[in-house]
Amino acid sequence: MHRPPAPLPESLGPAFTYREAVALGVTPGRLRHRSLTTPTPGIRLSEDDMEVKVRAAALCGLLPPGSAFSHHTAAALLGLPAPNDDRLHVTVPDGMRVRRRGVVEHRGMQRRQMGFVDGIPTTSPAQTWLDVAASASVQDLVILGDAITYAFPEHRGRLQPLVANNPGARGIRRAREAVALIRAGVRSPQETLWRLRFRSAGFTEPKLNEDVHDLHGHWLGMADFVWRAQRVVVEYDGDYRFTVEQRRLDQVRRRAMRGGDWNVIEINGADNHQPAPAMRTIGRALGHGSWQNEARGQRMS
Repeated sequence: MHRPPAPLPESLGPAFTYREAVALGVTPGRLRHRSLTTPTPGIRLSEDDMEVKVRAAALCGLLPPGSAFSHHTAAALLGLPAPNDDRLHVTVPDGMRVRRRGVVEHRGMQRRQMGFVDGIPTTSPAQTWLDVAASASVQDLVILGDAITYAFPEHRGRLQPLVANNPGARGIRRAREAVALIRAGVRSPQETLWRLRFRSAGFTEPKLNEDVHDLHGHWLGMADFVWRAQRVVVEYDGDYRFTVEQRRLDQVRRRAMRGGDWNVIEINGADNHQPAPAMRTIGRALGHGSWQNEARGQRMS
């Protein structure tokens, strides 16, 4: 019968360095116990599937001076959407190394802007976007860029100069294509996906998250996608909206819009699996009665 492992000092938390634990009197044998995991040498985790912020905080003290988390890791720390990558990406100054299991090393931090998230060093949002371009698709870059302009509006004007000033960066062709498609005011990745579908179908570009009014100028509410000339509104229902109270408020707001002579079309996550029917409905409402881009709309799913 196995004895339970000795309790760890509460001050260590769920992620800690080997040296921190030894300094608090934890024995090397306890630090080898199977109840702890070692994502990289010198680090111990007391829980599996530890969130990025906890793992990054534990690794901070083992990084070379002037280093910062970057690429997908920086995006996660900044609360931005990016393709999943469980590894920790770190950019170090030229001439330094961070060879550790589970850590992806990049060079050139001295040429990048650094910021901090709860004391954890990261590359700036704009720089993170360009770094992610090395492996992300154009669609993923537009999603990330839209999120940056919404969450960090001060970085909105930094993406285009960053692309222009780094012609040799990895993924720069995708970055050039993506930066022209980024728009301000998009509040979720799903809104970006549908905006790109509308563009691919040849629809007029809608206004994003704008107020709508009735024919007398009375305010009716804010809508996700607005085509004023056609008086068409498209609303995307994300899963986060589906509380009873929020659903009631959405119904009242949309009923008011319909009463104010707006054509309100609702879409949701189920439409992502087969976007063509929703796209046909929207196309007809916008005057595209013979929508010819159904195949392209399906490929965006």
